[in-house]
Amino acid sequence: MKKLLLLLFLIIGVNINAQIIKNFFKYSTVYTSGNIGQPLQEADKEWYVTQNGEISDVTEIYPFDYTISIGIRKIARFDYENRQNVFYDGSEENVGWNANVGAVEGFEYIFTHDWVRQWGDEYKNQNYFIRYLGKHWVGQVKFLEAGVADLKYAQADLRGRLAIGKHFNLTAGTVVRTHGPYGYNPIGIYLNDNQWWDLAYEYGYEDTPYELIDFTSANPDTIIDWMWQNGEGTHVASTDEEFRKYYYSDIVNDFQSQKLNEVGTLMTLSGAVGIDYYQYSDKFWCHAWINVLPIHTHIRGDKNFSYGEFISRDPNGKGKNQWIDYNCGFILGAKLGKGFGLFIESDYLRYWDREVYSAKAGINYQFK
Repeated sequence: MKKLLLLLFLIIGVNINAQIIKNFFKYSTVYTSGNIGQPLQEADKEWYVTQNGEISDVTEIYPFDYTISIGIRKIARFDYENRQNVFYDGSEENVGWNANVGAVEGFEYIFTHDWVRQWGDEYKNQNYFIRYLGKHWVGQVKFLEAGVADLKYAQADLRGRLAIGKHFNLTAGTVVRTHGPYGYNPIGIYLNDNQWWDLAYEYGYEDTPYELIDFTSANPDTIIDWMWQNGEGTHVASTDEEFRKYYYSDIVNDFQSQKLNEVGTLMTLSGAVGIDYYQYSDKFWCHAWINVLPIHTHIRGDKNFSYGEFISRDPNGKGKNQWIDYNCGFILGAKLGKGFGLFIESDYLRYWDREVYSAKAGINYQFK
């Protein structure tokens, strides 16, 4: 009897879990896509003449642009949203995703990973987002990497929800975020105590001074400049200006990356409050939201590199270690009659010293 009961409970449990999993993935879409595009081409070539009179074409030639996307999504559309394409390809951008309250109760999610090359720069965009909207609470977990904005963080959010009438939703609770040492600028600190060429020496570069006589003025003058070679003894630049233009930025980027990685991941606990407004009709719709994080506590990692410590040392910050992070957005649409339509969309996020934003507006006219 015990074995039969155990087997019965096991079968029931498997069926229940299978049903939960089925409902979780119901209506979701898995997609993958790729595209390539013509790179930016300079209209005018750039030429460089060395001190020895040698001329060379230094116009930067970019490789082709591309985007490779893979993901799965289950996001309910608001009444004003139409599906943009027959198939999902990862390029869809719905401003309403950033609202505090979704279109329906229950689970919503999107997991997308993009590999991008644009104008020769390669970076990743990642957005892993899952939200559960209940009648009186909302919880979400999110990981965002916006390579083009140099913003990367993970966030867990749990809030109470209060519906006010038919149009307003108020949410309040706590947010935990893991992130890098935003506000920390290693190269700025280094150059406060060292000359710029000291860093080049540390990376194995060497310079050799030489003199030139400037005959362009009535009284010829002697000019001193430096030739540069790498650690293998290969000549790389004939002047300081040439070296800084074509080589020094790579040195700085590597230095910055090393110092930031030494700090590691930080964690911050923040209080959060949000307000959403939503109204829809066939002729007019408005969807607006704001999310504010005004109070912060450092809870993991080296506190000396926390954002609060950096702004407290800012002479303009008056010693305060608190700041306000926020994101807001709105979508307005109106059918004005006689075939005319108007829409405005905007979204803005400011976390730490990073910004991500978008906006668009337009007028439509439909012939009948």
